[in-house]
Amino acid sequence: MFANRIVAPLILIAMLFLYLAWKVDESWSLWIIPFLVIAAVVFIFSQEINWWWYNRKAPALGAGLTKLLVRFCGFYQRLDTAGQQKFRDRVALFRLGTEWTPMGWPEEMEKLPADIELALAAQAVMLTFHKPRFLFEKFEKVIVYPVPFPSPEHPYPHTSELYEEDGCLIFSAEQVMCGFTQPGTWYQVGLHEYARAYVLTYPEETYPTFQEPDIWEKLEAVSGISRQYVESVIGIPGVSVLPVAIHHFFTFPDPFREVLPEGWAAFSKQFSGGDALGEMDGTQRHRDTAAG
Repeated sequence: MFANRIVAPLILIAMLFLYLAWKVDESWSLWIIPFLVIAAVVFIFSQEINWWWYNRKAPALGAGLTKLLVRFCGFYQRLDTAGQQKFRDRVALFRLGTEWTPMGWPEEMEKLPADIELALAAQAVMLTFHKPRFLFEKFEKVIVYPVPFPSPEHPYPHTSELYEEDGCLIFSAEQVMCGFTQPGTWYQVGLHEYARAYVLTYPEETYPTFQEPDIWEKLEAVSGISRQYVESVIGIPGVSVLPVAIHHFFTFPDPFREVLPEGWAAFSKQFSGGDALGEMDGTQRHRDTAAG
């Protein structure tokens, strides 16, 4: 970490003055204090210092994790070269800025597997990609179980949960990875919960109401996924329309635009600052046609 690079030479200098005070003259000991004080301050604010530095120079995501984005993340695939670099940087920073906690894993792992962090970070970054502040500061705590889990709020196995009081998101790694690697056939619980977090983070924004009596039929026409299937994947009944619609907007962009044009226009303005996402989809379709 960057802060450690600052602390290390300060400690070395303090040790040098300690040696001089011991071997040469005790007056050298006075010089130890300022370096130890500065080192302590840097250590206390190491998280903020590291974040400031990495915002200026984001850590590389790594070839293996980048390949996962290339293979499975449709949003990333639709971006141009500069956009893909921005997306990778933000995913890397999102991983650093999130408090990841593995729970219920064998031997109590201290750190989650990198591919699980990547999958959740990518689904979160899609939502805030066009915003200057892309972290979900109210929901920085993420707990991940290996399989479906019970909780005090829902004391039966389920795969994802947002607990607003503690600013916490909870997931089953099994369903997170199924959704990330099979986005067209498996509901993405990571994207669903981060869509809920987005709405809670930006309550002042204008969202489509989706009050049509046949809205669930339309969402199923967009995705081939029924409301009952969504609830069976999440494991909690009574799912709301809005996060499901946001999920479908990102996962099934072309059918969404055809079936729900007003919702498309609203979401496009919300998540892209206009119709940028639509333009990217059109570019992708053009490339696919040319390749064919």
